[in-house]
Amino acid sequence: MYKLGITGGIGSGKSTASNYLIKKGAKVFDADEEAKKILLNDVKLQNKLIQKFGSTIIIKEKLNLNKLSELIFSNKKNQLFINEIIWPQIFNLIESVSKKEKNNNTKLFIVDAALIIEANYTHFFNSILLISTNKENRINRIKARQNIPEEQIEKRMALQMSESEKQKHASTIIENNGNLNEFYLKLDKFWKELTNNFY
Repeated sequence: MYKLGITGGIGSGKSTASNYLIKKGAKVFDADEEAKKILLNDVKLQNKLIQKFGSTIIIKEKLNLNKLSELIFSNKKNQLFINEIIWPQIFNLIESVSKKEKNNNTKLFIVDAALIIEANYTHFFNSILLISTNKENRINRIKARQNIPEEQIEKRMALQMSESEKQKHASTIIENNGNLNEFYLKLDKFWKELTNNFY
């Protein structure tokens, strides 16, 4: 089974790429979605977060992900704190799902995760695909799909690893600065080259 990591900064289009490849037949593990599930369901983890950030992250006895995101992305220290407590669980889940997919004779297993490189998890994959997009396009896309002020978007982007640094760790880079059809054509080309050996 071939293991591909797809990564990219916020607003780059990595999730669009993953969703497109699902339609092609790939099995995709969405690390960001799984992280949200863990945050919402793991009481021990929530208690650690309350100890760190206070009770303002809880509304009507439920974790407020918007408030938590605001605090996490306010500085590097907070971001490191959350990554250190949640990523070990994500790693375990990725490896568990990967084994299951291998037993099911899955040919291509994809992990869609923003922090594959930052979390030093590249060794798990056969290759890493980086979706790279310029800053202006990323900001416009985030504003179009989420109600996040531009100042907060800039802050989040500043906390992420730079594009140039990410590129050093990527096996393939697809630029996503055009329209959706152009992006799909690039993904089609990548898919054909990647799957030529096992489909």
